[in-house]
Amino acid sequence: MEVIRRARATDIEALVRLFGAPGEPLAAALRELTNTPHVTLVVAEDDNGVAGTAQLTVLRGLAWDGAPRGLLEGIRAARRGVTSALLTWGIDEARRRGCTRIHLDSGLNRGDLRDFYARFGFEYSYQGFTRVL
Repeated sequence: MEVIRRARATDIEALVRLFGAPGEPLAAALRELTNTPHVTLVVAEDDNGVAGTAQLTVLRGLAWDGAPRGLLEGIRAARRGVTSALLTWGIDEARRRGCTRIHLDSGLNRGDLRDFYARFGFEYSYQGFTRVL
């Protein structure tokens, strides 16, 4: 059984393992994100420790009549059951925080996940532009 809870500084080793990235940049990001009011960073924990993570950022802008919207990203999980739990958490939390829509950030190269995301009500509906700086 997974428990989804807010990420803590002590989760850094597990997050480094999930993302396969250097520890110090992730530790700096973790410190910043856990102190940013409109960002909720969570981990899914099971009997073996941290098994996944997700980040929900609630944004408000002039688009969509000023309604808040959620951006769900950074989902990493050891298995699909954990991914399902994190997606469900993100949708429920965005709804609880008054969001009228939720965007799921997933790369176009992850076409294998389109059917999986569709089971949660996500539609492939947005293609934007990215620039490396």
